[in-house]
Amino acid sequence: MSFERYMSDCMSRDWANDKQGLFSSVAPFTGLGGGATSTGGLSFGSITRADVASAFAGGAKSSPKEQAYVSVVKQLNEAAAQGKQMDPITAFGAACEQYEDKTPETLMSACWKLLGDVLAVAQSRGISPSDGSEYSDALLQGGRNHLQAGFAVHMRGVISRHRSAAQRGADPDQLRDVQAYLAVRFRDKGTLDLQAPGGLDTTWAQVYYSLRAGWIDVALKAAERAVDVTQSRASNISVKQLLQHWLQDAAGFRQKHGARMVQECERLLQGYSHKQSQLKQDYQLLVYALLAGDNRSVDSLIKLNPSLLPTMEDYIWIKLSLVNTNPPAAAAGVGGGGSSGSGLYNISGSFSPSSGGGLGAPAYTLAGWQSELNRWGPKYYSKEGKEPLLFLTVLLLSLQFKRALSFLLKADMTKAYRLDGIHLAIALHFTGVLQVNTDEPLAGGPIELDLGAQLAAFGRRYVTIDSTTALHYYMLAAAVSGGGVKEQGRLFRELLVHSKDYGTLLGGGGALGSGGAIQVFVRDPVLRQQLFEYVAYDCQINQQPDEARELYMAAQKPRAALKIINQQLSAEIHASKGAMTELMSVLISRGQAAVEAISAAPDAASRRDADAFKQLQLIRQLLELAGKRQWDRVLQVAAKLIFLPSERARIDVCRLEVKQLDDSVRERMSDVLETVAQAILQLRANADHTMMSLLQERVACLKVFVLDLDPTIAPTVYESINACVREFS
Repeated sequence: MSFERYMSDCMSRDWANDKQGLFSSVAPFTGLGGGATSTGGLSFGSITRADVASAFAGGAKSSPKEQAYVSVVKQLNEAAAQGKQMDPITAFGAACEQYEDKTPETLMSACWKLLGDVLAVAQSRGISPSDGSEYSDALLQGGRNHLQAGFAVHMRGVISRHRSAAQRGADPDQLRDVQAYLAVRFRDKGTLDLQAPGGLDTTWAQVYYSLRAGWIDVALKAAERAVDVTQSRASNISVKQLLQHWLQDAAGFRQKHGARMVQECERLLQGYSHKQSQLKQDYQLLVYALLAGDNRSVDSLIKLNPSLLPTMEDYIWIKLSLVNTNPPAAAAGVGGGGSSGSGLYNISGSFSPSSGGGLGAPAYTLAGWQSELNRWGPKYYSKEGKEPLLFLTVLLLSLQFKRALSFLLKADMTKAYRLDGIHLAIALHFTGVLQVNTDEPLAGGPIELDLGAQLAAFGRRYVTIDSTTALHYYMLAAAVSGGGVKEQGRLFRELLVHSKDYGTLLGGGGALGSGGAIQVFVRDPVLRQQLFEYVAYDCQINQQPDEARELYMAAQKPRAALKIINQQLSAEIHASKGAMTELMSVLISRGQAAVEAISAAPDAASRRDADAFKQLQLIRQLLELAGKRQWDRVLQVAAKLIFLPSERARIDVCRLEVKQLDDSVRERMSDVLETVAQAILQLRANADHTMMSLLQERVACLKVFVLDLDPTIAPTVYESINACVREFS
């Protein structure tokens, strides 16, 4: 291998290892063709494979990275609730970088950095998603800035590693950096004009690479030496003046000079010669195509010289510079403005003499560019799936945010990045990016992605271990799905049902929902009450009384809660035969709280519900005493029941009371009557004369009382009372 060949290979390898950019694969056919150099790129990350293999498994132990992400989510929600601003991209990026696995070639933290750069211009200018195409323009500029900054770092790295060839010197002028870089890059081309008079003209290359690095002043300085005799004669304007006009107002420039720039591109393509030095003609054509916004000329040139843009980042930068997000209707052209498949080129790839027609270049639209990128699929950009985050960077730079999320959350090659995908969706939600549909529908297949469902699914893994964390993701899922009480209520009900963590979620009493985790998301007490009532009613009709009860209590609707408590208490009394179970204790405690709340504003209906609760407590006590065979105390408790007569004078009054009883109490009539009959029989054996008289009076009352009492009375009740009558007859 020759020394020159060896040095060339070293420079290519250095470019791959040290550039602070994006990609490792070559550009597609329309960009770089088969002759491009395949180079490495900046890694854009993965998380530890072990902890994401079961990232959505219920109850899985969370990794430090996941815990850091969750902490950021809580901070974002709390900041939003307080009306404070917080940068989600920076926060998530810092959490990712601190805990991610640094061994893979690509790092997710670099993807966060890229996204931050894409959004930076819009944020600094105060441009919001509601500004439409202006917002998209700002995002595209952010992507260009990211690529330019990376290339500037790369240039200096090349110069530093090849000091002898670069001959940089101590001059602080940045133009010397560009010239030194060209001296290294084109050292196999022969003597350059930088090195000796009469050498190969690098003026246009200096202009192009200054623009590529984002050094505008340097580009204008280099343009002072750029000479185009044909253009000067036609318009009497210098290259520097053209460049200044374009930098100040690209749309106005193209309206005034676009047709002439396209003609110059045609002329250069038609006169293209592989035998001549390509430095001047290649870079002059690139600069003119940039000024004209002429994607057709760029594609034709790349076909003629595939090595001109050796990396994917070079290819994407120039395409980003050509995209027009707000083209005139007639200028958009077929398929989004002059992609290489638009029929404007002949088989050899040279410019068709009839194309252009003296008009400006067809607008190269965002949809056209996205379609061009998406023809090749993720494997092409990701080393056959080995580096999936490289394709993610392509999607982010081309503003295909929803496709990026779909790729991270659904593609087989990105299973290790599901955790990152969930939190990328949250970051895009907080920044408002998801409100803008920059994923052009014509640029690829339909995007089948329900982000609300994805966020809720992630939150479910915390339901039984940390209901507060689960709530954060559930409420974000509701917001991403469109928000509203209905969606919030549906997810909140699900969380209450499965976590049973009412105190944490709803609060411990006092002001409406005070102290509850839900108040972070619904701070307005009126809206919070509406949410609680909506969810409580939904729980009722779905046979979820525990949740409905607690929600009504939190919504300061104690009567509605007490009605549910009475029904639950009645059923539990029957099931446990009055024993004090855990549920019984909870129901009595909650019932007492409801009765206390009702007492503050008593009305007839509320008093009936409170009386029903009191009667149910007596019934429970009566059945519990019967279970302990304390028969004398059973009759003492029975005498306190307002609907049960202990003497004949009260029979008619008690029958009226029965008609007004709450259903929850009436349902326990059979249990009460049967237990009282059993107590009378048990006490008869050891009763003295006085007690016997009292028992006979009770039996006589029961005999008359149960006649035509209630069709729901069980037959066994009548049998028990008849047995008493026979014993005392």
